[in-house]
Amino acid sequence: MKPKKILFILPNLNGGGAERVAINYLNQLDTEKYSITLVVFEKTPNLLELVPKAVRLIDVRTESTSRSFLAVLKILRAIKPDVVFTTHSRVATLLMVIKSFAPRFKHIARMQSTPSLEKKHGAYGSVRRLLYAAGFKNADIVVAQAENMKEDAIRVFGLDESRIRVLPNPVDTKHIDQSLVGETSPFPPDQIAAVASGRLAYPKGFDVLIAALPLVLKRHPNFVLYILGKANGESEKLKALVDRLELENHVKFLGFQSNPYPYYKFCDLFILSSRWEGFPNVLLENYYLNTPIVSTRCVPVVEDLIVHGVNGCLCAPASDDSLAEAISCCMKIHRKNIQNNSYRSGSLDPLL
Repeated sequence: MKPKKILFILPNLNGGGAERVAINYLNQLDTEKYSITLVVFEKTPNLLELVPKAVRLIDVRTESTSRSFLAVLKILRAIKPDVVFTTHSRVATLLMVIKSFAPRFKHIARMQSTPSLEKKHGAYGSVRRLLYAAGFKNADIVVAQAENMKEDAIRVFGLDESRIRVLPNPVDTKHIDQSLVGETSPFPPDQIAAVASGRLAYPKGFDVLIAALPLVLKRHPNFVLYILGKANGESEKLKALVDRLELENHVKFLGFQSNPYPYYKFCDLFILSSRWEGFPNVLLENYYLNTPIVSTRCVPVVEDLIVHGVNGCLCAPASDDSLAEAISCCMKIHRKNIQNNSYRSGSLDPLL
């Protein structure tokens, strides 16, 4: 029997959550059972080394979804895939337009965020919301990351419930364990080291986190925040806020880290300060490592994983006072006392 042909389409290989999820799914699949091709619009380097060697990688060099119609159509006609997997709203919409001109395939479209939260925070306008809804309606299977996201998609996008499958984000624990072999703490021993991670963008709430630090430092003057993540529109604004609050000795911007796991493993606490999220991968990774976690209630899954005062502390989104209080709360929790339950990763294989 010939292996089933699976095509993944990503805008790039940046270190974002949607890209990381796709790479984790790639690593789950049996390359003897499936013939797998990964198409990217721009072959950025951040996650390149995580792409399995047996996966064929095609860089169409268009750099954007809007300019990728002809390139993707040509690939679909050449490969004739059985299944196409997308994990961005705009790519799902592109596939809707292309589908009429390409050989028949099953389209599995993963939603990267909760539609009502994107609408609430003005992530995009009403026209784009209609286009994204149409893209998902046209897919054969829509993947929601949690039950609440499924319900939200039905309500906001008008999706057919029978086409939606709930699939929690996968965590590549084997990769995490391998990445920690031989690693030691990157932090000075006299600090309370806190880590936050994500693209430097408004939804991640790093501005709120930085604004909370003066309150934290009144109680814990040796507190230092390390922010891991690629510049994404907010970098200069965040650095200006650090300067204005005179926090240069207490906030360190480390940029994108190809191996963030020593920072997660050896920090005193991890902070998720997001205004809104889809299904935060960094939360899952730190949960696996039994890291004390501070998190805003930015998405319902947070409260499924974090028991306030036991393995972390919760707070309201977009509130520096609430976040500062949660940070102080979490500093009373020690990693050695945390034994989180096993997290069950989702598997793409049954949907193919």
